[in-house]
Amino acid sequence: MADPSRKWLEQVWAAGAAGKRPDWADLEWYAVDDFGRVGTLTTAGPGPVPRAVFRDLDSHLMLSALLADLPRRSKPKPELFLYPGRVVMSWRRAAERGLYAYDYVYGGKEADGYRLVARPAVPLSLDVLPEWAREYLAGFRLRGESFPESAGRVLEVSRVRGGLVS
Repeated sequence: MADPSRKWLEQVWAAGAAGKRPDWADLEWYAVDDFGRVGTLTTAGPGPVPRAVFRDLDSHLMLSALLADLPRRSKPKPELFLYPGRVVMSWRRAAERGLYAYDYVYGGKEADGYRLVARPAVPLSLDVLPEWAREYLAGFRLRGESFPESAGRVLEVSRVRGGLVS
């Protein structure tokens, strides 16, 4: 029997590959800043996503599994930003494993965009990941960005190589 979640993701990936933003789906994708720190970004539906994410669903799923299985990196708890007023456990767990966690926030008083939700105490960097993961994530470098300095502002994702599906 086919995995129903896989079938759904294949539809989402097909839309993204065709250049259509899958705004019906709350997707999670990954990026690195200029210093090789790793972040996870959730779209809340309308958030823009790099075109390259939609090239390879299998690699995306392998990376998701790898990052979800990482051990906690430290005892200090991550710093949580209660924007937009709640923190989902998946963001907290991501930060405990060293990832900067972002959510796309829109329709409020502030500018739409990806905002930091959880900052890790001990950040994960590319150099500790397997080579295949480093190569995959190299396509999602957010040029000109520093995750630790992104609290309180919109993360700049438009300078990713290959452009965005937005």
